[in-house]
Amino acid sequence: MTGTTTLKVDPANTGQARAWNAEEGEYWAAHAGQFDRAVAAYHHDFLSTARIGGTDRVLDIGCGTGQTTRDAARAAAGGSALGVDLSVQMIELARRLAAGQGVGNASFEQADAQIHPFAAGSFDVAISRTGTMFFGDPRAAFSNIARALRPGGRLVMLVWQGPEHNERIRELGAALAPGRDLPPPPLRSGAARLDARRPR
Repeated sequence: MTGTTTLKVDPANTGQARAWNAEEGEYWAAHAGQFDRAVAAYHHDFLSTARIGGTDRVLDIGCGTGQTTRDAARAAAGGSALGVDLSVQMIELARRLAAGQGVGNASFEQADAQIHPFAAGSFDVAISRTGTMFFGDPRAAFSNIARALRPGGRLVMLVWQGPEHNERIRELGAALAPGRDLPPPPLRSGAARLDARRPR
């Protein structure tokens, strides 16, 4: 694994860390603009829902290449935004993009949000654009994030909907298996099922 010698990872996330610090992380970093455009229709509503104030301290979970962190930092011009992700390749690109765009109150750290020792009550808002779905132990992860939020802090997540509401997944499945019904992927043992809602 590239660049993960100091990364402390929950054993439940070892496979994710291995993938995101190898070919998957490299691919996503190389195609950052394409992936940002793929969810662009939800970006404004997602950040609007977060209601980031001018002096807020924002935690961006699974920040990827940092578009949401940079935009959160811009909204919190007198505050700050910290983006965390397992992928060293994406974190390095996120740092370069923030520096190149002059977003000085955005910082990035390669970290496992499930176990990272965030200071208690150190964030006003936690956001995650398609990052929280990958926790190996959702209960531990959300407990850790809750400790990092101040009393009354907010958590805003954008997550994929189930296949019955996800046209892209349905169409992809139909193209790969014409005339056949593919079985749904198995739920991981112990994983929490998140009820995803369309952004309003």
